[in-house]
Amino acid sequence: MREEISYAMRNEEATQAFISFNAPSALKDWSFLAIEAILIVGIVCAVAHAVRHRREHGVASALLTLLGCFTYGLLIDIASYYTVENFWHGEFSVMFLYNRLPLYIALFYPAFIYHIYMTIRRYEFSPWIEAVSVGFYGGLTYLVFDNLGPMLNWWIWDTEDITTWPYLNAVPITSYFWFFSFTGAFALVARVICWDWVASGKSAGTVGVGVALIPVLVCVIGMALFVPYNLLARNDMLQPAAAFYAILFALAGLTFLFNYRKPNVPRDRLLMVFPLVYLIGHLYLYIAKFDIYFSVDAEGFSSDGLAVGNGIAALFAIAASFAITLFSHPADESTR
Repeated sequence: MREEISYAMRNEEATQAFISFNAPSALKDWSFLAIEAILIVGIVCAVAHAVRHRREHGVASALLTLLGCFTYGLLIDIASYYTVENFWHGEFSVMFLYNRLPLYIALFYPAFIYHIYMTIRRYEFSPWIEAVSVGFYGGLTYLVFDNLGPMLNWWIWDTEDITTWPYLNAVPITSYFWFFSFTGAFALVARVICWDWVASGKSAGTVGVGVALIPVLVCVIGMALFVPYNLLARNDMLQPAAAFYAILFALAGLTFLFNYRKPNVPRDRLLMVFPLVYLIGHLYLYIAKFDIYFSVDAEGFSSDGLAVGNGIAALFAIAASFAITLFSHPADESTR
């Protein structure tokens, strides 16, 4: 473990406290506050939407999905801090777990995955098509965040750790593949437990046990999906591993496109708020921080020594994610 590359891990006082607080003026950059604000909007919208869904439909499926997002996020992030240990977060306003877990990251999963999942549910796909489409839409939209974070010091990767290879600019391919595969796995598990089981009238106890197991089941399925990638990545066969991910992601995108049909439900304005705030907020951050691209050295690092993300890929992902969001909420005469 090379803790010296992470300034958060050099803060001895904070690393001894389960929870610590930092004044806004003490943060590295104003962008730290910006991403926190974006995720707060996201969690407020997610909770409001899930509560409204419960009130309108008389079932707790949306609330259970939101709970599953939260518990899965805690498990996957906390486990990664004490297993792979190949990245560290910067210091944000509120930090948990001995300066490892920012509050905004704990909010990220329920805010982000809930909106991605509930958006794709509007298409009423079969469980497998739904899972693949959620993985694609989530992976595409997450790319925007994944390229911006390292260049603004929101987190830092240990680029000397072989488990992070290969990279595309600031992002390990494993990070892309992880979010794509595990988010798809979450969609499949949530569909069965939170929606199909509830609709079929399974007992509250059975559903409760299922919801409690969501984080574990997602990780098991996600790790199984990682097996082919890991086999290809052995013995420094990094290019085949990258190609494997690219092909799968492209096939997932085609699966969504070939199964696309206009959602047969009214536009849901509340469900649109966070995706649009997220995309517009990130676009603003890329523009506001564009000067970083003028200080990139031959190895792809800024003058601050931070890996710089792929701005072109991010702009494409913003545009494509924006289009999917709008097409998922077509205007009609009965908008909300």
